[in-house]
Amino acid sequence: MPFANIRISKGSKVLHGWYIHPIPFEMTITDFFIKLINNELSPECSIFVSNSETVEHVEISETPVITATQVSSTCNILELTTSIGRCIHYRLKIDDIISNSTLQQNSLMILMQNAQKTKLHLPTFSQSGRINRKQKLRFDLVNWIIHHGGGWSSQLYANTQGKQFINNLTETIWYIDMRDHQKLENRNYHIPELFLEFFGRADPESYKELRKPFDANELNLHSPYATSSWMLNTNFNWLRDAFDNFIVAISNYIGFLHRQRDITNANHISETPIRSIDQATTIKVHNRNIWITPVDKVKYYHLE
Repeated sequence: MPFANIRISKGSKVLHGWYIHPIPFEMTITDFFIKLINNELSPECSIFVSNSETVEHVEISETPVITATQVSSTCNILELTTSIGRCIHYRLKIDDIISNSTLQQNSLMILMQNAQKTKLHLPTFSQSGRINRKQKLRFDLVNWIIHHGGGWSSQLYANTQGKQFINNLTETIWYIDMRDHQKLENRNYHIPELFLEFFGRADPESYKELRKPFDANELNLHSPYATSSWMLNTNFNWLRDAFDNFIVAISNYIGFLHRQRDITNANHISETPIRSIDQATTIKVHNRNIWITPVDKVKYYHLE
């Protein structure tokens, strides 16, 4: 079934982070939006967007991090996702005046969200014997969520959605840390400050390993792809934007690695030298050795 990666924002606020939804049949961009917020497409994904909201404009792109193209809301969504890209960003109009009905809906939404976070649950991981650094990172991430007031509405969700999130984030951080996260910083791909406390722990030298270079395909496999619906709950407000920025930083660095690989491949097959012989060679002249031992002087005297 065709699908689209959807994001909904209003001003600087993200109402629905990147999340993949199915496209069951042909419809316009507007019809898709209406069905989406009415939970007709992905019932398991709770989208807290009122029917009274107005779409100001729609942007579409091939990936979440490249320049998007603005499209008409009357366009056919299947044609757009096939010809342009699957990432669709709905930007809602910012209201100048908030109506009483909107205030009532927002109040109801707050009550529902508060009710959901009355009792929060966290994923549980088994522990036997001494834990290694990677396992400690995983437990520290759970404590990190506790510290910020995060959690899931039931133990079932915590041990499915929560455990998957913790495991994936652990793998992402560990992979980057084993290859030195400073390489991203040095090229101006900045990891959000919220996550920096978890880097600098891998220390591959302690495993008698050298730091391996980044591989674009491996990093893509280890990188988180999109925010999940549970992250839209208010108890994850502290995480949502930083996690989005983390995804963007990794995606941009993957793009950089691909560009570097393409440049290297082009240089390898090029018949034109990248550098001239003069640029590629250097000659260093050392001072002559003026100190000679008496033994060597007698030994090599006949060569003068």
